[in-house]
Amino acid sequence: MNLCIRKNFCSLFVAFTICLLLPSLSHAAPEIRGLPFDTGETSSDEFCWNAATFGGFNYLINKHMDFVASENGLGERLQYVEKDGKDELGKNNPGNHFIGEEELVYSTRQYSNKYALVSDLELNANTTPEQLGGMFYYRLPWFGKPYIAVENDARQLTNIVINQKSSDKKELKIGETWELGKNYSLTVNQIDTEGNKVWFSLLKNNQELESGIVKADGTIEGQTFTATADFGEGKDQLYFITYVNSIFTSATDSFAVFKYTWLIDKDDIQVIKQGDEYQGFKVKKASKDEIVLANSKSINLNLKKDKKTYFTDSWYFQTSDEGKGSTSREGYIIYPAAEVTTEDKNASGSKENMTSAKGVKETNVTETVLNTNDSETVSNESASSVPLIQNNIDDSKSSNSHPEEGTSVEASLITPGLKMFAGTPGFGILAGALGIVLCLALLKKRD
Repeated sequence: MNLCIRKNFCSLFVAFTICLLLPSLSHAAPEIRGLPFDTGETSSDEFCWNAATFGGFNYLINKHMDFVASENGLGERLQYVEKDGKDELGKNNPGNHFIGEEELVYSTRQYSNKYALVSDLELNANTTPEQLGGMFYYRLPWFGKPYIAVENDARQLTNIVINQKSSDKKELKIGETWELGKNYSLTVNQIDTEGNKVWFSLLKNNQELESGIVKADGTIEGQTFTATADFGEGKDQLYFITYVNSIFTSATDSFAVFKYTWLIDKDDIQVIKQGDEYQGFKVKKASKDEIVLANSKSINLNLKKDKKTYFTDSWYFQTSDEGKGSTSREGYIIYPAAEVTTEDKNASGSKENMTSAKGVKETNVTETVLNTNDSETVSNESASSVPLIQNNIDDSKSSNSHPEEGTSVEASLITPGLKMFAGTPGFGILAGALGIVLCLALLKKRD
């Protein structure tokens, strides 16, 4: 090998091994940003974000016009509302970075979704089975995540257990059990192929909740089964729907085919009342159609581009340095942001292993939360099956500034022969020593 080539090779190899000895690089944790405003040119009543201008909110593109409506818009809103005329945020006082108590207002209104049965069978108000109580169920965005507003009441929230897609079907034979999720199950007890009937039971924790005999008689009304119960703040509230699409016999068994199954968790209801506190916000209004909250403590914004001022456990305000990017020497840029949450693939334990202040079970988020899912029908353990927000915000994040958190980046350019040592202590030292030995050996072998 030419001496010059050997020297160049050694230099590159030594540089590479030195990089392995350096501390791991880090980068800012990913965030979802809201629309930035300049306090030097924005009026106090213009600091407002909705689902289209803040990615932390739940957003469906097909409901865009409903979400951005100026009055009575659906979905979530975050708005600054000046209360006492002091320390006003905006161009009249561009350097102010103090948000007083109850001046940051969060509101949310529910939006409608058609039942899969109604949508797929193209039903209308006249042909929809009466026991459904209508063509729609309702979701309420709550701190960025969609929940079910039971009986279209924003004050009663729960999760969907299963919302069977229009294209999905479930075939069950006699004695077979369908695990629906959250300890709910459906079991086929008996099938009468001659009478075209099926007898099945809905259970939770192996205890029967409902039992029904449905005949696949070719009518939507006859093939639809629903169940109601007293729970939350209401009586005879709908919580379960299924549809017996057909009954057939194979060479060895008889089967019933279920479609459009919809089930909410009636035993895990969060009732929202005026005066309750969630995520550092106090409920100021709790009506059937809208929930309005305001910050219970004042917020002092830290005017540093590398600092975060949390106002919930995962939402925070990010600002520029004072005067940077602003039309005013005292002004600054401000926007709300949300942390991106991803699954820890190596985490152990059950999906439901945490409990909130009021005993509401929490589950691990299983995918990146971007809140832009436009699908109206999902299967078991859907994206909406996430924990209800804890009532009390972590004191370490409430109205405080935090340095941006870094996450280590794994080295991706490790030679195959060294990869096995990458996770062991002293790997950097081993690689460096090996590199120096190889270079010395090459230099000795001159032509």
